[in-house]
Amino acid sequence: MTIPPFRVPMTAFILVTLVLPVLASQTPVDSVAAVRAADTAAQAWLALVDKGRVAESWDEAALTLQLAVTKAKWVEAVKKARGSYEPFGARRQIMARYTTDLPNASQGQYVLFQYETSVSGDRQVVETVVPVLEGKRGWRISGYFVRPEE
Repeated sequence: MTIPPFRVPMTAFILVTLVLPVLASQTPVDSVAAVRAADTAAQAWLALVDKGRVAESWDEAALTLQLAVTKAKWVEAVKKARGSYEPFGARRQIMARYTTDLPNASQGQYVLFQYETSVSGDRQVVETVVPVLEGKRGWRISGYFVRPEE
């Protein structure tokens, strides 16, 4: 059985016709703009926490964070993590990395921020803040961690 010579080009034409519109509709992410927008959200969220409005920080957080921990547990955890370091002072960003793949997280648009932060007693901590893009809700915080600077 031989394949008529016009079938291969026709098959290629059909595949290209079907695939190109899909590829063309996938716009690449402007990671610089994403980092900028996520940074604005992270700074606003950190301001809430710095002012002691931890319960409100849960209200403004990503749905994934809210589903993972109750508001009461969140308030307790943040106060415990920050308690011995209060008050938090000046922050200097030491890392900002856009990614779509985080360990133990669903696919999405994330930015990992780390800040070197001055705290009481002339000490430094590293704060990690992880915003995620949640559609119409915009950038919301999905993770927050504090550790002593090494």
